[in-house]
Amino acid sequence: MAECLMLAKELIEAHEGRRHLAYEDHLGNVTVGVGRNLDGKGLTNNEIDILLMNDLIECFDDLSNFRWFTQANESQQSAFIDWRFQLGAAGIRKFKQTLIYLDHGDYTQAAKEMLNSVWANQTPNRAREVSRLIAGL
Repeated sequence: MAECLMLAKELIEAHEGRRHLAYEDHLGNVTVGVGRNLDGKGLTNNEIDILLMNDLIECFDDLSNFRWFTQANESQQSAFIDWRFQLGAAGIRKFKQTLIYLDHGDYTQAAKEMLNSVWANQTPNRAREVSRLIAGL
């Protein structure tokens, strides 16, 4: 069976191609990867968990470059990962004053500064919860 699946994989990929971004197929279905019809089939919970875990690892690896992240407790780290997940690598780096406070180990003031942002205005409940965790409250 394994050989059959490998041969089928090669054949299907040759016919379908491999796309890293979603696109509309010839029938107008949103498709991604190797012919995965998101409109018709969608994703399984397992696939969603795999995608999420890959994204979380990416966030963790990026944040691990900062001393303030590695010195934070697990609750704070989870909040930083949430923040990074939502805003992306470039997005959190725009928080210049917040990063200065974090570099000085002042998580409380950094959390207050985070609330003084467009991000906090756009997603106030999430911002309040993330900043509360970062402040250690």
